Amino acid sequence: MRVKITIASVLLLIVGYSIFWFQMADRVEQTTLEWIENSEARMGGVKIYVGDVAVSGFPYKIIIEASSLNAVIPAGRIGTEPLSIMMPEVAVIFQPWKPNHAIVVTDYFDAVLGSLNTPVINFTFDKVKSSLVLDPVTMELNNLSTIADKVSWYRGVEQARDEISVMHMAEFHLRRATGEVVDQTSFDLPVNRAIFFKAQDTTIKEFAASIIGEKADNIKIEALLHANEQPDYTVNGLSKWRDEGGTLSIRSFEYGTSKSSLKLSGDVTLDENLKPLGAFDATIIGIDGLIDNLSQNENISEMARLLLGGQAKSGKLPEEVPLSISMQNGLLYLGPIMLMELPAIIE
Repeated sequence: MRVKITIASVLLLIVGYSIFWFQMADRVEQTTLEWIENSEARMGGVKIYVGDVAVSGFPYKIIIEASSLNAVIPAGRIGTEPLSIMMPEVAVIFQPWKPNHAIVVTDYFDAVLGSLNTPVINFTFDKVKSSLVLDPVTMELNNLSTIADKVSWYRGVEQARDEISVMHMAEFHLRRATGEVVDQTSFDLPVNRAIFFKAQDTTIKEFAASIIGEKADNIKIEALLHANEQPDYTVNGLSKWRDEGGTLSIRSFEYGTSKSSLKLSGDVTLDENLKPLGAFDATIIGIDGLIDNLSQNENISEMARLLLGGQAKSGKLPEEVPLSISMQNGLLYLGPIMLMELPAIIE
């Protein structure tokens, strides 16, 4: 009798869980499709399109596979240009007992900043896995984490292979609306976004003419956005953020190799002309190596390369050099020395 009761209980459990899984799978599929259909209203104008959809994964997971997914983020959300994202295939994975947490997996996808015909920057992401946590009530995005084996990009329509920037093992984490004030004496506004990024084995062509150089073993950024609400990347949106006391706090920026590196931390906001305004405490480790690398940079004049090379070989430079970097009145200063005029981040 006990054996029959046990068998009956197990069968009931299996049947009950099967019914639960299929009901939950239907609900998750419907919620996902509704979220995509309403993405423009939910995400400030972001449009998402999907191809054919199939559901699988019984009994442990709910897997929604789409033959394609395209998204268009309008200008003003993350930059002055629109961003188009194209995924040839994508799988969204849920646990049946946690339908507001999704894992998104794709072998690769492309992104274009600007018009598709005349792009500003082209990106390619390889072997990408993302974790999305939605608010269980509003279904708005709360947390996002993304890892990619490789990220590469270049400017314009087409670029030579040796002009392509690349980074490996890239990680990006975004935590939304923490409601915390990390240091009440420094900031009146709560942390609206907490941001973390790191990558390895990088070649960043945009840094080619700088003292830190285009190659680094590691890069890491930790930052906090202090704001009442997420600002739009528009003149009005950023002006409102600045006027309310908005601040971007760079807790840590690290870039370099085992021989030479740059570390800095500080806070920045915008002045009345939407130019950076702030100050950073920085440290350069192994400055002779950085100067030696810069002396071999063909983007600067031959005379400058000779002078830099001689300084690097003099052996008179300290191993660690503290620096004070400030931005005010539209100018960038290294200590008391004015280095350059800063452009407005948006016009």
